[in-house]
Amino acid sequence: MTEQRNAPKPRGRRLALVRDDTPGDDAASPYSGPYARTFDRRRQDILATAWEMIAERGDDDINLAELSKRSGVALRTIYNAFTDKEGVIAQCLATHYHTLFDGIEIGVNDSRSLREAIEMMGRVAADTIRVRAFSGCAARLYFSSRTSPKLTEGLRRLPISTLKAWMRSDEADRRTIQHFGRDEIERSFANVQWGLVNDWATGQIDDHDFTRGMKNHMVMVALAFGNRAGRAAAKSFCGLLDD
Repeated sequence: MTEQRNAPKPRGRRLALVRDDTPGDDAASPYSGPYARTFDRRRQDILATAWEMIAERGDDDINLAELSKRSGVALRTIYNAFTDKEGVIAQCLATHYHTLFDGIEIGVNDSRSLREAIEMMGRVAADTIRVRAFSGCAARLYFSSRTSPKLTEGLRRLPISTLKAWMRSDEADRRTIQHFGRDEIERSFANVQWGLVNDWATGQIDDHDFTRGMKNHMVMVALAFGNRAGRAAAKSFCGLLDD
């Protein structure tokens, strides 16, 4: 099965819906009434086609004129919906990432235990492996000096929903987290996660080591920033994830 076949297909409105903490929410329809519905459908077609183009080529060189031709949406509409190419990529990446969590809602006040967080990391790793070219593109964008700060920040926000959920759990040491700062912890977590994706996409580690690394990183976070219960939970996983 090729990566192109793994690209998500348009699913009505659902494809365009992302959570409030993802980039690209400012691309909502500026219209109302029937035209707004048409605009939203075209926006969904743009995102689905952009996904296919990235998955096929494995690079970030999306040509908006070609995207217009393949999606059947006017170039002017693409600019109206997303402002520029980076806006398309940011929303496409956000939409892709959050399809991982169908059936697992993470609200702004929800929490997850370490066990649940590790299971979610496993799902993230499995989905990443299915779309190697797309994931490699996202990692290159994250570390590229040519990527705009807006897109870099958007990509940084994608991997940390699970971390945030764990930091709201009863296993987290609030005082230690406050001392180091949530923003710094989240930034470091995102850097490591994208680093693992990049190492895997460039062949430096295999699928098994990539998946193990994603899970073990969550364990290391719990060891560093967990309270007594959190550290005990983390220690119980040490060595178990190596198989």
